[in-house]
Amino acid sequence: MNIKQLDAFLAVARSHSFTKAARLLGLAQPTVTARIKALEQVLDALLLERTADGAQLTPAGRRLHAYASRIVRLSELARHSVSGPGSQDPPLAVGAAECIVAYRLLPLIEYLHLRHGGLGVALRGLDDDPVALLDQELVDCAFFIGPRPDTPTVRHRLLRRESLSLVTAASHPLAGVSVASAEEFAGETVVCAHRWNGGYQRDFETALAATGRPSGGVLTLGSVDAVKRGVGEGVGIALLPTVAVRDELRSGQLGRIGWWAPFEVFSQCAWRPGLEEDGSFATVLGAATQVLAEDRTHDGAVLRSAS
Repeated sequence: MNIKQLDAFLAVARSHSFTKAARLLGLAQPTVTARIKALEQVLDALLLERTADGAQLTPAGRRLHAYASRIVRLSELARHSVSGPGSQDPPLAVGAAECIVAYRLLPLIEYLHLRHGGLGVALRGLDDDPVALLDQELVDCAFFIGPRPDTPTVRHRLLRRESLSLVTAASHPLAGVSVASAEEFAGETVVCAHRWNGGYQRDFETALAATGRPSGGVLTLGSVDAVKRGVGEGVGIALLPTVAVRDELRSGQLGRIGWWAPFEVFSQCAWRPGLEEDGSFATVLGAATQVLAEDRTHDGAVLRSAS
């Protein structure tokens, strides 16, 4: 088992495609396939299987995934420490959810690039529970939108409260309608990007289950853009941060069901204990706090215009 095999495995797991993984790694697809087959032979286990929804992890693949991510991360740190300039620290590993990067933190990225060009930061998408990634030391800090973390193993700061919008196709009978209870849509298929433990999607599913109505099922699509496309085409409903759907609500591409979630979510940062002493992290957190405080998007106006 070697790092190149684990890199190929993680790339396919992330993209759900051998072809996309090859493009991400700059390799020919047969090379990626060969590396994964070699890894499966070493471990004597099937790690990935091709399905109608793309390449999916098997139970053995899911067990390997956390270890593989950590091994690759440690390998990168070791290589950087040994071969990099003696005075340069390893880059700060920042995990960031798609919503918060695309709709809240682009000004932060621009600011850091222009004002702190020498700052060592490695940005990666969040494909799992942020707290789990921090506990496994796969990231140093994580930016995401969700409830307050309920764990003593990480530190966190709330950066701003976020509103959520329950969206559906513009032609849906409940689009633009205020509903008294979740019972009125509890039987709908729920579409989401991820289902992290401790995330607001889990809270949403708990609220639906509390109605006692039969579930319409949950469809996980892996990205917010895919969720918005699916919902727009009538696949189901989705609960998303308002900031992620404000343009679609304004343009009428999506409709909003007038229901308010019985829980709060926030743009926030979580980090491993002790990171407060790291200068790079202090710079990133300080800039993020400032950027989100100044980001005066008019979510309330969006909701009123979509009603």
